[in-house]
Amino acid sequence: MRWQLETTLVSFNHLKTENAFFRLACRIHSLFLIAALSACDPIETGVRTQGYDSARTGLNRSETILNTSNVNSATFGKLFTREVDDHIYAQPLYVPNVTIPNAGVRNVLYIATVNNSVYAFDADDPGAGAPLWHVNLTGAAPGARPINVHEVGQHCRDFQGNIGIVGTPVIDATRQALYVVSRTKDAGEVVQRLNALDIATGAARPNSPVVIKADVQGTGSGSSNGVLTFEPGVHNQRGALLLANGIVYITWASYCQMWPYHGWIMGYDQDTLVQKLAKVVTPNGESGGIWQSQAGPSADASGSVYLTVGEGTATAPKGGQDYGNAFLKLSPAGEVLDWFIPFNFEDLDTADLDVGSAGVLLIPGTNLLTSGGKEGKLYLLNRNHLGHFQPGKDSQIVQSFMVAAGGLAGTPTYWNGPGGPYIYTWGNLDHGKAFRLRNGLFMTTPVSQTAALATGWPGGMLSISANGATAGTGILWALLGADDAGAAVVRGTLHAFDAADLSRELWNSKQNAARDDFGNLAKFNTPVVANGKVYIATFSNQVAVYGLLRR
Repeated sequence: MRWQLETTLVSFNHLKTENAFFRLACRIHSLFLIAALSACDPIETGVRTQGYDSARTGLNRSETILNTSNVNSATFGKLFTREVDDHIYAQPLYVPNVTIPNAGVRNVLYIATVNNSVYAFDADDPGAGAPLWHVNLTGAAPGARPINVHEVGQHCRDFQGNIGIVGTPVIDATRQALYVVSRTKDAGEVVQRLNALDIATGAARPNSPVVIKADVQGTGSGSSNGVLTFEPGVHNQRGALLLANGIVYITWASYCQMWPYHGWIMGYDQDTLVQKLAKVVTPNGESGGIWQSQAGPSADASGSVYLTVGEGTATAPKGGQDYGNAFLKLSPAGEVLDWFIPFNFEDLDTADLDVGSAGVLLIPGTNLLTSGGKEGKLYLLNRNHLGHFQPGKDSQIVQSFMVAAGGLAGTPTYWNGPGGPYIYTWGNLDHGKAFRLRNGLFMTTPVSQTAALATGWPGGMLSISANGATAGTGILWALLGADDAGAAVVRGTLHAFDAADLSRELWNSKQNAARDDFGNLAKFNTPVVANGKVYIATFSNQVAVYGLLRR
């Protein structure tokens, strides 16, 4: 004991941060058998983008508090809620150790709502219900207000009520800036803006906001004299933002397929907010929305950007420039570097079974990517050779096979656990499944699956928490709706499964509903796990926070 304490005290000289000092204090306390307090929990590095990282793995690989032994109805449950002003489509974000003026250093939870509000909350203290700061980005233009979805799509049922902020923001750790797209009705006109906010205060950063505008060459639907103009009242910004290459990337699809629309991707310099690129993926055709169940584009270490495209014109197989129903690899400047379109794209387009319903997972440690679509098929592609198009069959790609009866939404999720790399999916009208990746191929029979069944769209929205590859730490977190959430607000359930054996359910929020129920499901939203807590966005105008119960 004395040697341990002396060694710990010597190491103090090398610790420079407040957080390190706190961890040292906790370590000393544990040496003297003082009961561990929640304040001594290790601090996560943060969840600053949708899907945890730019590869969209859905994985928190350094969760040291929650494990398969302590996540159960006796020891785990809802701790508190944070109230907001409207529905939450955007995934919660989490940043540790933010210095908040007049409040000190806090772990902060960032929430954006469809009322154009952005909140910063204390992520840990049950008694700190008031926001650390709150800004509304509707602005002061004459008659400015958030957009109601029925103003842009009279018969739309995909969204309910306001449709201000939908796409998940992204946070730059170095600049301490949060980037988010707001939408307003100003003097009768729909306006979309890119905002950059200080994460400590919510104040607008220099050059913010900027009105989003663009023109590109094209003869497609809605063009005039060979030019396509971005129409903010037609194009719906629902995909998460991506920060890569010093650029904030933003994507658009449509409001409930209100024509004429196209899939747009734009990029803005993260400091000046000057537009660096604007591209339409069906410039001479129509449709091709980029929505990915609200996932963001993915990016690799070289700066290449990856995404899937929904139903629309596909002339690329015949040498054209239209990429409906496609996987795309783009350069940092937005040029198409490579692409893949399935052999049956015409059938997929006709039946509304596009591949664009899921985001792209860049599988760590490999040159592979995976995603799926409404057909229920999972694709495995070589990032260095996506495969373009081959009539009759897709034998030119690495692999494809059916994994779900009713289609895939969200993004496949990854964990390299004790059994090797696993990819997790949960399709509509199907069970959650784990597939092993071996020698660069998926084993097409699941290694395990849940007993629980997704009874409606969009299936299970997934994330993983684990302490590296340590056995007994991997947990698959899944949000499911009680019914089809595609066209209505429905109740939801949070599930926790042993990620090494999905047949073993650890806990769900209906086991002790009086304590743990969170209300209405936030469609396409994924659980966020950080520092021993699980944060759930809802359509009940609140965030529900789960963790280990005090005894």
